[in-house]
Amino acid sequence: MSVINAEPASGAKHRLRKAPRTPQQRERLISNWVLQIFAMLGIGLLLYPEGADWVNSLSHNSEISGYAKQVENTDPAERQRILDTAYAYNDELEPGPLTDPYISEEEDAAVGSPLYKAYEEMLRVSGTDAVGTVNYPEVDIALPMYHGTSDEVISKGVGHMYGTSLPIGGPGTRSVLTAHSGLPHAKLFTGLHKAEVGDIFWISVLGEDHYYEVREIETILPNETESLKIIDGEDWVTLFTCTPVGVNSHRLMVHAERIDAPSDSSDQVIGGDGITAGFPWWLVMFIGGSALVALILFMPSKKNRKNKSA
Repeated sequence: MSVINAEPASGAKHRLRKAPRTPQQRERLISNWVLQIFAMLGIGLLLYPEGADWVNSLSHNSEISGYAKQVENTDPAERQRILDTAYAYNDELEPGPLTDPYISEEEDAAVGSPLYKAYEEMLRVSGTDAVGTVNYPEVDIALPMYHGTSDEVISKGVGHMYGTSLPIGGPGTRSVLTAHSGLPHAKLFTGLHKAEVGDIFWISVLGEDHYYEVREIETILPNETESLKIIDGEDWVTLFTCTPVGVNSHRLMVHAERIDAPSDSSDQVIGGDGITAGFPWWLVMFIGGSALVALILFMPSKKNRKNKSA
């Protein structure tokens, strides 16, 4: 009977046992982990605007869809009553001097007054704070619309300027709508800088869609509001934001006049999400960039691989 010698197996096990790291190797490993964390933080900071805007787009789409659903669930007679009240508000409106909401606290002073509280009830349907939506596909804008132009409002969507016509259309009206641009967490009206004469956008309020064609684009100083006046018998909407982005010394005004619904309007996404958030490529870039850094930092060098195989 032959006896199996166990020594080779023991020797092999000894050779496979991982050698303890030297102090230099431990220091290198800690250094690599620190570099990895800093690299991921750097990549995250670079991609933060895209990621935050993607998340905000999901929120905007949800708000728009929620508004459309609440409008759909509102009795048609109640919708008409709300619209009739808004038409009466516009007929009785006596626009005073308009002030720039980005530099003036005049609206803040009006908040809480009986007139402002009555204004806030206009166009309301239960279950949502939105009073409509703005869809401008050519410049990637699809946002919910709210009363007022407080910083909270224009940081999350489109604000309707108190003292201008409610955005329900009609002869002798001009609605003025605004939102921030260039915020690190949301694009909002950043795309408005790409607007061109002839573009068409639409405003949806209580199930009605009002189309407007851009007639004029101008850059003005704050408080130069002459172009925001109502024109007798005409239906206008002005979209505006600060410009240049990050400097905010001027205001970009996009003036648009009401037109009939385009023949292809039935193909548009009306009262729904408008513009999708898209695929989160920012997340793919973050994971891919982090993995590449880890590969560079932690992949054994050729010399180490040769030593291990020896």
